[in-house]
Amino acid sequence: MDTKDGGKMHVVMLPWLAFGHVLPFTEFAKRVARQGHRVTFLSTPRNTRRLIDIPPGLAGLIRVVDVQLPRVEHLPEHAEATIDLPSDDLRPYLRRAYDAAFQRELSLLLQEAKPDWVLVDYASYWAPAAAARHGVPCAFLSLFGAAALSFFGTPEALLGLGRHAKTEPAHFTVVPEYVPFPTTVAFRGYEARGMFKPRMVPVDSGVSEDYRYAKTIQGCRLVGIRSSTEFEPEWLQLLGELYEKPAPSSVVYAAFGSEVKLTSTQLQRIALGLQLVLLPLVFEQGLNARNLVDKKISMEVARDEQDGSFAADDIAAALRRVMVEGEGEQFGAKVKELVKVFGDDEVNDTCVRDFLRHLSEHSKKNQG
Repeated sequence: MDTKDGGKMHVVMLPWLAFGHVLPFTEFAKRVARQGHRVTFLSTPRNTRRLIDIPPGLAGLIRVVDVQLPRVEHLPEHAEATIDLPSDDLRPYLRRAYDAAFQRELSLLLQEAKPDWVLVDYASYWAPAAAARHGVPCAFLSLFGAAALSFFGTPEALLGLGRHAKTEPAHFTVVPEYVPFPTTVAFRGYEARGMFKPRMVPVDSGVSEDYRYAKTIQGCRLVGIRSSTEFEPEWLQLLGELYEKPAPSSVVYAAFGSEVKLTSTQLQRIALGLQLVLLPLVFEQGLNARNLVDKKISMEVARDEQDGSFAADDIAAALRRVMVEGEGEQFGAKVKELVKVFGDDEVNDTCVRDFLRHLSEHSKKNQG
């Protein structure tokens, strides 16, 4: 840490190329800069133009570095985020371009100006080793909550090693035996089959999704979770035991985003369901959905266990239970409690300050 800056840090941030990753990382960068720290933010030209808006008052503290992606076979021209891809089958080619360009840019940056920390997303599995060569520590900023991370288990399990390894789709449909409390957090059969191949099997980018997660977690000194002890204390406790890493038990930031590509049939049935009840519906990923149901703040729409299909009546039935039959009162009360945590800027800034204090203290221990 540069003492001539009065203890202020310089951090580098590398989000994955998806709107639901770039936007939360950008929000976090602003909160870090508001507390006087410098941020170097790696992005791509197109994502910078459409997503990253730095307030004039923070322009001197946040430097956005545009990284040009190389041409990769099968990757559409001008594709710089997952939303630009016409098919999810093309994601491996975006990852390949990301790996080549961002790894090179990070290495140059580490040579030119030694930062205090590199804060990485799950995809940058090569970043911890690159930073270590220059004596710079890495921290993993997870956009997954503690429940999802705990479900997938230790880095060793993510690599397919040990007794808790999930090596076939059926393993993802049951609650892991190391979870010591009641929960429904697990994948449905149709979800497990759909996500098994990209998560576990090496793809055209050279490595699987789980390999990226595992190597990122293993190589990072600290793990920051987008969560709160008020929301999922039991999962945060379990995750600390699984990772055996010091992790701040507080909200790092609260900016939620998702990318859900629905088929035309699904959109049609959602529209029909909404016409029946005239109420909005928000979809969450499988594990997150089950966690929200466990917390009594959400109700999951019934879907076919084999193929995940649903009908307009399924949506209408779920919404009636919440809005007409009284169950919504319980949900509403719980949501109001959580809004005080996730929607309070002062609380979020305090939590960011605590996270930065963890980074600073960890740096001092290593220097000592």
